[in-house]
Amino acid sequence: MPQASLLKLAVCQYAPRLGDPEGNAARGCRWIARAADAGARLIVLPELASSGYAFATQGEAELAAEGLDGPALGRWGESCRELGVFVVAGFCEQGAAARFNSAALMGPEGLIGVYRKAHLFYDEQSYFQAGDSGFPVFDLPFGKVGMLVCYDLWFPEAARVLALAGADVICVPTNWVANFRHRVADERGWIMGNYASVAVATQNQVFVAAADRIGVEREIEFIGSSCIVGPEGWVLAGPASRSDEALLLADLDLSQAAARKHRTPRNHALGDRRPELYGELSVARPPTSE
Repeated sequence: MPQASLLKLAVCQYAPRLGDPEGNAARGCRWIARAADAGARLIVLPELASSGYAFATQGEAELAAEGLDGPALGRWGESCRELGVFVVAGFCEQGAAARFNSAALMGPEGLIGVYRKAHLFYDEQSYFQAGDSGFPVFDLPFGKVGMLVCYDLWFPEAARVLALAGADVICVPTNWVANFRHRVADERGWIMGNYASVAVATQNQVFVAAADRIGVEREIEFIGSSCIVGPEGWVLAGPASRSDEALLLADLDLSQAAARKHRTPRNHALGDRRPELYGELSVARPPTSE
């Protein structure tokens, strides 16, 4: 039986503001401090927390982008150093030759790694290049952490790659939207992002921490509902409100991510896979027209 590895995790739900990079950096610092004050050691901020989301022009996206030594990451990294915490935060990344919708992992010693969103949603395709980072897993003092961003959660292959690489926790900065949905929430108030988080957690026997934003930008409505889910698929915190700020906290025993992979004495969540039957999964085909 794996030894217990205990971790208090926080998910921060709030509204970054388009065109306010200094304010967004400061907001992130305040949320990091608030979560650290509550005892959290791993803290997740929303997607594009440095910039806001609904760009209207290439010029706006260019002005919002920053490199790995940029102001938002610099300030959030300083908060990590001062408070002794680890932070996963979405940011608008200017790479050497392209712009990416990215998530940074920072800790007390500085920047640890970056994940670039692989699956771009709707108009993101106009302002970002699809990620080229693969799906890295980072070994932290308390366990192994992987990252996805929003729409990535709808592609089971992405989370499975992280699980196969040993991830205990998948952190998901996200900007879930009401747009394009005939129905936003069910009778108990759950949105589809909550069900996707539960599915990823239980399919892979990992913890999932999804940090959404709230508010409206240029007629895009963000729907909150952030959540933290355990490896058996049970929600540990949330879903949060669809419209209000929220700090969700959960105490995680990361050893469960390994222990729960044994569904029964004769079944293993990853060991029972039949890769020899799944060859079609990775065959690239043009989309089917309707």
